[in-house]
Amino acid sequence: MSQKAVEQIVGKMLLDTQFRKLMSTDMSKALAGYDLTEEERQGFKDTNLQDFSQSLTGLEERVSKGIKLN
Repeated sequence: MSQKAVEQIVGKMLLDTQFRKLMSTDMSKALAGYDLTEEERQGFKDTNLQDFSQSLTGLEERVSKGIKLN
């Protein structure tokens, strides 16, 4: 299992809009170079990335304005 790679990808998805778009349009390319098991790759494929991206919209706005999350 490659927990570190999964954490890196999730972190990048949280912080990098372009990477999220690539995950939606060409996931194989986005995940290239990461040491993932087939189950982990399938887990990303099974994730509704559109919902994920929409849920981050408000967070990105708050972070860009420097508003505290707590």
